[in-house]
Amino acid sequence: MVFARSKLMIQEWCIEEKPVMLTLNYTGPNPQLAVKKYVELVKTIFSVKDSDIQEKVFNWDRSGKEEKFNIEYEVRKDFDQHSYLFVQGTIDGHIVPSEEFGKEGHVRIRIRGAIRAEYPQDTFWQRSLLYEIIRVFYHKVIYSSNWDKYMYDCRERLTMFMKEMKGYFNLLGKSGM
Repeated sequence: MVFARSKLMIQEWCIEEKPVMLTLNYTGPNPQLAVKKYVELVKTIFSVKDSDIQEKVFNWDRSGKEEKFNIEYEVRKDFDQHSYLFVQGTIDGHIVPSEEFGKEGHVRIRIRGAIRAEYPQDTFWQRSLLYEIIRVFYHKVIYSSNWDKYMYDCRERLTMFMKEMKGYFNLLGKSGM
């Protein structure tokens, strides 16, 4: 990630079809356990540390019989000097007490990823037309193979994340734990 007062940011969503947000719904026993599994899978599949994951929103309402929760995460993983993986995820749902499983309810997980490149625009040189021509040439001709590799990697990781989460929900629904 480039640290600059002003910067040019280029972003491309990894999943290009509409909607760019992948969604997974689960109804059954103990859906609250998906929150812990979500963070665990993000760290494993995207190869990030705890410091790369930011919890942007955390709402967990336990005021009534029905618990409601809404959590939003952002993940940033640096690829090189200019580019990084940016992943946004949301977990929301509700839980009610259950005699059979302890708790049951519904959870919805949404996730999307993008590749971003940032170029600083602080100096007179970085804002000049010549620099912009060189930067565009570099990004379109020389850097495009790296960009394509990052996009492929992002798609593969998002797909793997969704498969692992589905597998976890299948186990959770059968065992209740």
